[in-house]
Amino acid sequence: MLIFLQILIQIILQLLGFTLLSLSLQRHYNDVFSQAQRLKKNTCILLRCMGFTMIVVAVVHAINTWGNALGLVYAFATASLVASALAVLFAYTGKIKAIIN
Repeated sequence: MLIFLQILIQIILQLLGFTLLSLSLQRHYNDVFSQAQRLKKNTCILLRCMGFTMIVVAVVHAINTWGNALGLVYAFATASLVASALAVLFAYTGKIKAIIN
């Protein structure tokens, strides 16, 4: 049960990091918040810094939990899982909104 919880924390940290990084792009920001206005440069920099920080925290958490070798393996495995899930989600956001409405 403890291992499952540690992996879940790892996935949540990486999901938050990659979501913040993707929101720093104008296209994804407009898709999520439905705004036609430009993303401010300060907001973009803040989202990028927070996203990279969360990913680094997730990698450090994995290394502290499972050691150097397995920690890096779990960090990259969860990063692949989360990045793939977000890519699919952002690719089909328009279709999902059309189905809901």
